[in-house]
Parts: sequence; structure tokens; C-alpha cells
Amino acid sequence: MAVTNMQPEVATQLWEQVLEAVRGKLGSQQAFDTWFRPIVPMHLSPQIADLEVPNAFFVDWIHEHHLVALKQSLAEVLGALPDVRFSAREQDALESLVAPGPAEPEADTPAPVPAVPRASGGPLNPRLTFEAFVAGGGNRFTHAACLAVAQNPGFVYNPLYVFGGSGLGKTHLLHAIGHSVLRSRPGARVTYVPAERFMNEMIYSIQHAQMLPFRNKYRNVDLLLIDDIQFLAGKESTQEEFFYTFNALRDAHKQVVVTSDKPPKDIMLEDRLTSRFNQGLVTDVQLPDLETRIAILRNRCATEGDGARVPDDVLLLIADRIRNNVRDLEGCLVRLLAVASLVHRDMTVELAEEVVHQYVDAEPDHLSPERIIGTVSDRFGVKAEAMCGARRTKTVALPRQVAMYLMRQLTALSLGEIGRMFGNRDHTTVLYACQKVGRLVAQDNVFSEKVNALIATLML
Repeated sequence: MAVTNMQPEVATQLWEQVLEAVRGKLGSQQAFDTWFRPIVPMHLSPQIADLEVPNAFFVDWIHEHHLVALKQSLAEVLGALPDVRFSAREQDALESLVAPGPAEPEADTPAPVPAVPRASGGPLNPRLTFEAFVAGGGNRFTHAACLAVAQNPGFVYNPLYVFGGSGLGKTHLLHAIGHSVLRSRPGARVTYVPAERFMNEMIYSIQHAQMLPFRNKYRNVDLLLIDDIQFLAGKESTQEEFFYTFNALRDAHKQVVVTSDKPPKDIMLEDRLTSRFNQGLVTDVQLPDLETRIAILRNRCATEGDGARVPDDVLLLIADRIRNNVRDLEGCLVRLLAVASLVHRDMTVELAEEVVHQYVDAEPDHLSPERIIGTVSDRFGVKAEAMCGARRTKTVALPRQVAMYLMRQLTALSLGEIGRMFGNRDHTTVLYACQKVGRLVAQDNVFSEKVNALIATLML
């Protein structure tokens, strides 16, 4: 790459590519989120990479554990190995451990408004706000609970414990609470930290006889946001330190919010810590339904500007194929926009199919569409050819609809692809069939048992 003076937006896009390359070289998503997500690229070129990190502890840790992966990724993206320079926002990892409130401005001098709110431990992601969060059936209650905590921290739902699968919005809600509190109370002391970093800082503090400033960091805040608390499972000394930190904050009416991939009872935590979590509000985020996934994509399109107009059939394809991870859902859309722009291709369903295949694993042979059709055909006593033909009699239509429903539930096929398996039927026909069978399963126990028996047979 010959460009030396990059525009800020270009540098940001390149840094995102660097992060993706780094992610593939690390052993865990947790390590990536802990040590690379907080990095802010100040300058990026094939000659120099100036990177800002939260504190000196980050510099030491990255140099010791992740520098090779970082340099390799920079070289892959930039086409050359730049000189890597780190600067720490907090010059000492443990002296500047609590983010102080802003100094009082002089008379007639307007207080500065930070572009990106920062919490002790790292900046809050500017994208992850309540305004950017799409609430749907699977997360509406949790979203409301987070809003209530943000509006009255320390006095409602304390602690707030949010759990759910990867990529469903837990971290988004955590950052959104931090943004909301800092917006309404600019002087609030907010600390955001992944659980792994909490443990690593504690180890560093013990090794360097710095436990007092470490405790001051986490026990003198107004809002403590802990991500992925399940990382503390089995780590008794870290759990004990967190237990006393939690007690100090709760007794002072300070808010604690934690996220996890499981409810408290399913994590190997001390009983007293599990009990503390259960004394507050434990709530989950569930998989978003199709309508919510489409709304998420439209919301992301809006944030990308006028150049991000995507046809409805393309949005439907992405939302239908990527069902289990909002992060992948948005990532697929961003990649599609980039591909269409860089190779000058129209935003079509065909292009979307090419991109989606990189996010969806191939189905195992035993869940092939042909096997599903054959199994349903045998169970209902209807020929497979008739199910895939034009006949619409009830004896054929219902088995056809059941097969469509099973394909949508058990495979990653899109509505359009399922429709093509049944004589090139429209995706709206498939969607209607899936909704109808879904209602029958919920209302008719005999029919539900028949469908469940089909699923059991197919999964053998």
C-alpha cells in the first residue's frame, strides 16, 4: 500500500481489518475483546502505527503476549510492517485507577463535551447506545430493566445480571448503560472492565504490592460494569476480591451490572457470590425473531449513511440465514456493503448469497433438504414428487408446509432457497407455511408430537 497520509475514515476501516486478522490469531474471543477492542488507532500507515491503549499495563501485556499477532496482522492489511508505537491514556496502570469527574470550568467558559465518553478501564464504544439498540420480543424486558438502572443507578435492580448467548447484545446494553449515566451525570465515576482484565489487573497488583490502589479503582466508583463474569468460574481468589468489591459498592448504593453467558446457578461460583447476584435482578437476552433481525439490519443501514441503501429482499435473505448472532448479522451486512462498493457490483440477492455463505456453516448430510422431504413424505404417506409439484390439496399442502417448516428450523437455507426446493415457490409462501405450522405446533399437542417425532428421526 503506497498511501502514507490516510483519511481518518480509511484508517478506521483498515484498523477494523487489522482487528479481524488479529481475532483469527488469538486463542479466544475473550482475549480479543479484553486486549484489542479498547485500542484506539491514532495514526495508521505502512510506516507507523500509533496506538492508544488504556494504561501502561496494556502495553506490557500486549508486548509480552500478543505483539507477534499484532505485527503479523498489520503487515497483512497494510502490505508492510510499520513501526508500532503505544501511548497510554493513563500513564500508570494503577495510580490513575478511578476516572475523576471533569474539573469545574472557569466562569463564562463552556465545559468541553467529549466525543467519546470514557470509563475507567477503557472507552465506551460510541456505537453501543440505547438509541442504537433494537428491542424485540427476545430482549424487551431486559432492555427495559437496563433503562431503569441507567435512570436510577444504585437504587433499582442492584445488581443487574444479564445473561445470554454470544452476540445477542449483552455488551451493547452494558455500554449503553454507561453512556446513559455519563450523559445525565457527567461527573459520574464509571468503570467498564471485562472479567478477564479484572483478574489480570489483580494479579499484577499482587505481584507489585499495589492492592490498595487496585481496590480504590473498583470500590470508589458510581457504576461498575463487568463483562463476561463467567470467566471468574473456578478462580477462587479473584471471586473473593470481587465479592468484597461488590459488597462495598452495594452498601454505598453504587450500581453493579454484570453480563454472562449463563445464569448464576450454572457457573462455578462461590455460593455467597451466586446468592448476591440472585438478590438483584437476573434477566436474559434471547435469540431475536425474524422481524427483529430485519429491524437490526435496517437500523445499521441508517447509521451507514445514504450509501447503505439495501433492497428489502437482500435484508430478508441475511436476516433469514443468520439467526443466532447479532454480531454476525451486522458483520455480514457491513461486509456486503464493502464488497458491493469495492468491486462495483449491484446490491443483489445473488451477491448477498455469496457473502452469507462465509457466515453460515454448511449443513451436515443427514439434514439435507432431500432427506427432510423424504422423511416427511414417508410419515404423511405422500409422494415426494407431489410435495414438490403444483398440487394444492390439503393432503399435499400440509406435508409440504411441514417440510418447509423443518427446513427452516433445521437448516440454514433461506426462504428463497426453500421455495426453490418446492417448485420455485415464492419466499412469502414459505414464510406463511412456517408461521402456520408454528401455530399448529403451539396449539395442537397431537400435531406437535408428530412434528417432534419427525425432528427426532432427522437428528439420528
